[in-house]
Amino acid sequence: MNRRLTCMAGLAGAAICSVAIAAGGDEAFVAQWPLTLPSPDAGAYQVELDDTVYATTVSPALRDLVVVNSDGRQVPALLQAAPAPPARRTTQPLAWFPLPATAARAGSDIAAISEVDPDGRLRRIQWQPAPGDAPPAALLVDAGASGVPLQALVLDWGVAEVAFERTMRVEGSEDLRDWQPLSAGGRLLDLRRGEARLVEQRLVFDTPVRARYLRLSPGAGAGTMPAIVSVTGESTAVADAPELAWRALEPAGPPDAEGGFVFRLDARLPVTHVDIGLDGNATARWTLSVREDDSAPWRTITSDWLVYRVGADAASRTPPRALDTTLRARQWRLVPDAPSAGASPVLRLGYRAERLVFVAEGAAPFSLRAGSGRAVRVDASVAPLLADLRARDGGRWQPAVATLGARTELAGAAALDDTPPGDWGTWLLWGVLGLGVLLVGGFALSLLRAPKPV
Repeated sequence: MNRRLTCMAGLAGAAICSVAIAAGGDEAFVAQWPLTLPSPDAGAYQVELDDTVYATTVSPALRDLVVVNSDGRQVPALLQAAPAPPARRTTQPLAWFPLPATAARAGSDIAAISEVDPDGRLRRIQWQPAPGDAPPAALLVDAGASGVPLQALVLDWGVAEVAFERTMRVEGSEDLRDWQPLSAGGRLLDLRRGEARLVEQRLVFDTPVRARYLRLSPGAGAGTMPAIVSVTGESTAVADAPELAWRALEPAGPPDAEGGFVFRLDARLPVTHVDIGLDGNATARWTLSVREDDSAPWRTITSDWLVYRVGADAASRTPPRALDTTLRARQWRLVPDAPSAGASPVLRLGYRAERLVFVAEGAAPFSLRAGSGRAVRVDASVAPLLADLRARDGGRWQPAVATLGARTELAGAAALDDTPPGDWGTWLLWGVLGLGVLLVGGFALSLLRAPKPV
């Protein structure tokens, strides 16, 4: 009986494997794109999706988008939004003034010796060193001119005549009277050995600093601070707005009974911005709705959306509108608050192409497949792997960039049939299971009819 059960299990397993292969093979997808890898040993790769991929995939969540190896097996993959543009580092020269030792002490009132404009800009420090006085013991920096929080300060002293190495105590104030210590890492130094020179002129704040005035005093270390030539503030500017790709849609037909215009999108684009193109001078309020197909109800995305255009200047028209979430709807609808005799509007959809990140498991070549009514991408723990790689190789590490080749047809429209496959594999599976039941039942019956031992 054990041998019979083992045989039945093997047959059942083979049948299940046949069904699985059929569900994920070439016949399960509309088309594929070969992937070119920049280097064979990068391990993790990313490929940017193009319009042909978005036009082929049919899943609202792009679940029918997979990467396969040379054996046709799926590899771990993760869909990610396009990365945000990196923030830019900006620099700006800051006004600075030397301070006497009395003004460098904690609790000192620098306002008493300062001349400040009505807007708070520091004009001068009323202090003139007498002959024989010590050199300035501290610096006063007017940080208000930057207009943004400071990430770091860079002090330039040219070339120090005498080697030195010092920590710096940094304090902040809004009125030149009350001072609060600020945490800043780094040490200033200018050291030499022969022709070699080691210089560090940068003080980095632990958190962005918004104080109007900064006081810098030398701390522990060796040597005398040289005369400062200039002070520069470093800030992180707001990242540039991402550049969008746009798809312009014409109405699919005349206005409906409510005066609304319906637009059909033939691709699963990740739409994040919308705009309305109007002909000539016009102004109107619109309601934007979406739905998946003709049988679904309309879902309102935004209402009372004022759109206008006056003249040909781009500045005299309404800017595109950002959506609260990414949409991939097939049908879009614009309904004006009042009928218009002008030309039909053009709906413009803005998006940024996403990236599919995958791990190159198995043998090359690798291919991207899309468009299926029943095959789905297997969830894989790619995100923790990427986090570990960034921690190891630096926060700016990114997977190597793979490129898409030319689209080739696989099963075509036949792959979009979401009916469970009724092929020979399924019938074989049910047949094996039924045969197994009969064999087990027959074997049990034969045991019951067998004469009992005396």
